[in-house]
Amino acid sequence: MDRASSKVTFGLALAAMVCLRVAPASAGITYSVTNDTAHQNGWSLNGTITLSGAGTYSDQSAFTAWDITASNGGTSRRYSNVLSNASVLSAGTLVATSSDLHLGGGSFLIFYATLPDVGDASMSQLRWVNNGGQSVYTGKWQGSDLWLSSADSANAYSPSVGGLWTVASGGTPSAVPEIDPATGASALSLVAGVLAMIEQRRRRATLVA
Repeated sequence: MDRASSKVTFGLALAAMVCLRVAPASAGITYSVTNDTAHQNGWSLNGTITLSGAGTYSDQSAFTAWDITASNGGTSRRYSNVLSNASVLSAGTLVATSSDLHLGGGSFLIFYATLPDVGDASMSQLRWVNNGGQSVYTGKWQGSDLWLSSADSANAYSPSVGGLWTVASGGTPSAVPEIDPATGASALSLVAGVLAMIEQRRRRATLVA
């Protein structure tokens, strides 16, 4: 292979390495929902909430996934984004750190579970309302309360500390990014094709000589 061909080959190989880019990866964080057994009327709450990343948000735009189950004995109720027409609604201040998910004062967070046999999303929900003396924590299923803890009930309480209500904790960052297989295959095919062309030219030059 002559010097010019070597330069071309090196340049293409370098370009291919650049093309072997890392696949875009979400800097997302997955939290474990707070299991506040003292205010859940015998129910246990377990599951995860995933946000696109750390930051302070004024709405639900950062939520990418959630899968939460309320259990009591042999009965369980699931609130998950994989369910038909499930949704999340938040307003006010949502503070996502590397370890915790906080709901600020004057804010609310609601996960709706709309199942095939439930026409109204408000009939099945998990709701946190951080409003000082009017704070409300509710688990509802098909119109019936699983639990209701608020300043308007016998179980009055204000869960916030320093104005923040920790609704989830134990943040875990997303998995490390991987090589984009489609882009990598394309780059390698490009290099292989060019190398084959150079080899053919080299053989022709040898025959002519």
